[in-house]
Amino acid sequence: MAISLVTLLNTIDFHFLQPLPCLSVDDKEIIMIESLCKKLRFLQAFLEDSQKNNINCPAWTDLETEIRDVAAEAESKIESKLYKHYLFYNEKTEIRDLPVKPCESLHQTLQQVTADIESLQRRILQIQNNHSVEPPRTNAAIQNIKADSSSKRSTQPNNVMVGCDDEFDTIMHKLISHSNNLEVISITGMGGIGNTTLAQRVYNDKAAIASYFDIRAWTTVSQQHNLRDMLCDLLGSNDTNRDVSYLANQLRQKLLGHRYLIVIDDIWSTQAWDDIYRCFPEDFNESRVLLTTRLKQVADYASSGNNLYSMRFLNLNESWNLFYKKVFVEKKFPLEFEKVGRGIVEKCQGLPLTIIVVAGLLSSSSNKPSLNQWENVVANLDLLLNTDPEMKCSKILLLSYNHLPPHLKACFLYFGIFREDSVIKVKRLIRLWIAEGFLKLEFNKTMEEVAYAYLQDLVDRCLVQIDEWGNFDNKIKYCKLHDVVHSFSLREAQREKLLCVINEKNNVGLATSSLDRKACRRVLSYQLISHIDDEPISRSHDELRSFLYLPHHSIISVYFNSRILPYSKLLRVLNMSQSYLNHLPREIVNLVHLRYLALYLVKGASINDYQWCKLRCLQTIIIEDYSASFTPNNILGLPQIRHVHFSHMSLNYLHLPKLVQGNLQTLSSLSLPHRLQTELDFKVIPNVKELGIHLMGYNRFYKMPYLGEEIWGSLPPISMEGLLNLHQLENLKFETDPHCPKCDSKLLKAFPPNLKKLTLGGTKFSWDDMAIISTLPNLEVLKLRGDAFCGPEWKATRNGFCKLKYLQVHAYSSLKHWSVDADHFPVLERIFLNHCYLLMEFPIGFGEINTLQLIELKNCSSLLVTSAKSLQEERRDLGDNKLVLQFYPGPRCNFRKEKLRVTKQVPRLLHSQSQRLNH
Repeated sequence: MAISLVTLLNTIDFHFLQPLPCLSVDDKEIIMIESLCKKLRFLQAFLEDSQKNNINCPAWTDLETEIRDVAAEAESKIESKLYKHYLFYNEKTEIRDLPVKPCESLHQTLQQVTADIESLQRRILQIQNNHSVEPPRTNAAIQNIKADSSSKRSTQPNNVMVGCDDEFDTIMHKLISHSNNLEVISITGMGGIGNTTLAQRVYNDKAAIASYFDIRAWTTVSQQHNLRDMLCDLLGSNDTNRDVSYLANQLRQKLLGHRYLIVIDDIWSTQAWDDIYRCFPEDFNESRVLLTTRLKQVADYASSGNNLYSMRFLNLNESWNLFYKKVFVEKKFPLEFEKVGRGIVEKCQGLPLTIIVVAGLLSSSSNKPSLNQWENVVANLDLLLNTDPEMKCSKILLLSYNHLPPHLKACFLYFGIFREDSVIKVKRLIRLWIAEGFLKLEFNKTMEEVAYAYLQDLVDRCLVQIDEWGNFDNKIKYCKLHDVVHSFSLREAQREKLLCVINEKNNVGLATSSLDRKACRRVLSYQLISHIDDEPISRSHDELRSFLYLPHHSIISVYFNSRILPYSKLLRVLNMSQSYLNHLPREIVNLVHLRYLALYLVKGASINDYQWCKLRCLQTIIIEDYSASFTPNNILGLPQIRHVHFSHMSLNYLHLPKLVQGNLQTLSSLSLPHRLQTELDFKVIPNVKELGIHLMGYNRFYKMPYLGEEIWGSLPPISMEGLLNLHQLENLKFETDPHCPKCDSKLLKAFPPNLKKLTLGGTKFSWDDMAIISTLPNLEVLKLRGDAFCGPEWKATRNGFCKLKYLQVHAYSSLKHWSVDADHFPVLERIFLNHCYLLMEFPIGFGEINTLQLIELKNCSSLLVTSAKSLQEERRDLGDNKLVLQFYPGPRCNFRKEKLRVTKQVPRLLHSQSQRLNH
């Protein structure tokens, strides 16, 4: 596989050829390096062609293996020389913002690598010229199937349900039938047949389910169940440090007295069911539990009476409808392909995941596919697949994977670092891809844009699913893999020696021999960090590029073992964000190849005087530290830094540094004094797109060392007018601590007009000041937290918030009365109110906003919920069923006393749902 060539090319580009390279080289050196890159691309093309043409020849197979090993060895040689060179430079000079010039030994290494690559190139040409192999034979299934950058991109999550309408109607009837008992309904079937998709379709039903149940909650279990994680999912809590018994009691209390629907997805054992089922109270109020499982014995064990439903394979018409949606509707393929497409669908034997993956393979072809190409797919399916559906799915996944471009292969296999069934934040995924060196840089595109295009390509190929869209940018915010696809990616990543997994039972996911030199380069650990310097990991130190500590359970406190550092000189990624570090060794700043660093520090683990300027390659740094101030001016001046995240009160200084590189895109959170004589110069961070600011008052946590409180009080409030110079800023989070007084409305006038997302917290503006924010021309998301605005009444003015789509009001607002008209929020789609206890009536003006689709109420007055339900019913009476109301009762609410009963409306809602399905 050509992953080693991709990362070698990116390593050379990163250090020598990018616009702001880590090393400064002269023109003669540039010519040699560019020549080397050209030769590497020749080898890359050879590997791609041999795989695409399915050449089965021992001479070529041996050569492919040798190319992979030579490329990996070459990358290690170059980075090892760079490691010594950077360390030497860091010790000898104080001018750390100037490019480093390469030494003679590095030059010699590059010459040796070039000679090795030339030798491979000559052997390839010799084999081709001597005709020692048969002419390339076309594997017709994938001839010329390449990603098309101009194809129509997916705009919906790709887990659409086709068929199984009878099963859907039956389960819906069971869920909202009038049986008072707590009932458990099970859906069972093999992986990839649609268990989860059917459950999601039921769970997200707007017409009946969302209105019928007081509480809905979902948890995904997977093979290795963890009760604490399940409880936290169902509670909607991130507090994983609580005792399991406490969480279980909290869940019982939350559900007690409410009609609830709980979905337990992908459960594998009766023990997991016994552990969680005891938390569900029986109130004889028509509550339901819906579970999905691949194991019939689990479904039999958990189900109530005759409530087990086995998923069937799709019939031919349903299979064709699913294929048609993916290929002909989304991708606009001409209808003359239909006859061939039906032949392809018939070979898939009704397994939805198989149909989707084949559709993704064909959909990634160019705008002018040939009928011959599709006919060859049909001809080859019989040769590639047997009659066993699970084996068929695995082989089709292998077919689709084998013909990904090399850069996409690495990105796809990297999904193996995430836990099965986990929802993956796209920002995090992209930054890890960038740090690992998987991207092929493109002219006039940022690395983030290139990485997002890779993700979109994998989505288009139906290998990655969309879980959630962003609120304002129409981009994928969270993604995930089907568990069958995840198992495949992890298995292939381990086979390709890209990734090693150390599980919580102290077992290594690969054979020991594969962890030797030239083997595994990335390690994912579920164990305690103390094990990572033991055998066999220490033997792979020359190849180790990444270490990610992602424990299955809650965040725990660990001691970072410094003995790993000498074995990690080429480390690029160090992720310890899910463990509290009691100590961080100073030697960490000698990991000069680090590009991604994520830490969680506890009290006493101060890093304020570390020489962070040594980490010239650092792109992303994430440090959570709630106990100590941090003044990392030298980090913001690093040449490659792109994303800086610190907890508030950690990034604590008076002035931005004089030198900040243009790569910086994210800076959060920047703690600033509420009072300051001078104006901040934001011009030094001109390309920042995301900025977090936390204003601090004069208190024991933030004291000016040279000012008394009296002098502090005489200083003017800090000026933020410099924000107007941030023309790239789209996302601003502005919060204050409790010691800050009310913010002046002048601050709102400093917000740049290009803002798309604004979060305010604790600022204590008056509701009249909202008129200033309402004029921001591009604002699409507004989040108000912790008394961002104070006062009992918000009277919306006309013609405001012309582009606002999402509004959130959160955390014990003093708001009592709120008047709205349609002109004020003309395109609003979602509104979320949380802890608004004093607000008793939902503004009737929202009923006139035709774009409004979702109202979410959490920990609010039952009167507010009743008012919102009345508004929803009025919309339904007018024939508009698209408005969904979701409410989550808090401890101070008693919905059973004032709840609007909808039992009488259920038959009408089911009839309406049935009509729409038939249509």
